[in-house]
Amino acid sequence: MDQKTYLSDRIDDQINWYNKKSKTFQSRFKLLKVIVIIGSVTIPFLVGMIEDGTFNLKIIVGIIGVLIAAIEGILSLYKYQELWLQYRLASEMLQREKLIFLTNSGIYHENPNAFKDFVKRAETIMSSENQTWLEGQQKEEA
Repeated sequence: MDQKTYLSDRIDDQINWYNKKSKTFQSRFKLLKVIVIIGSVTIPFLVGMIEDGTFNLKIIVGIIGVLIAAIEGILSLYKYQELWLQYRLASEMLQREKLIFLTNSGIYHENPNAFKDFVKRAETIMSSENQTWLEGQQKEEA
């Protein structure tokens, strides 16, 4: 595989994938956290309004509490925040390595094996991210 193909088909593709996943998980995390926050501040307000004849309000408060617990469980299970940050880091590391390589800076300056070294370093970044993901999956199963 030549340099141009590797940069476009492998590096740019991975950077785009990490960016897309990072944005998706960030959006999911923030949306669910906003729901939890709004629900959490609504409960004390509604509890203060409960009187003897307000059975429906008690049900609403209970539903909000259950919803908050369910969302926190979902956040814990799917680890949106951790994945958002992990993928953002991988994307930034690949972008940085690509920039250093393309500007012929750092370890790539006057290096006759610059492309091979770049490939090794880029693949190490991606492999490390994959290993981190795998370890997280195994930890969940244990």
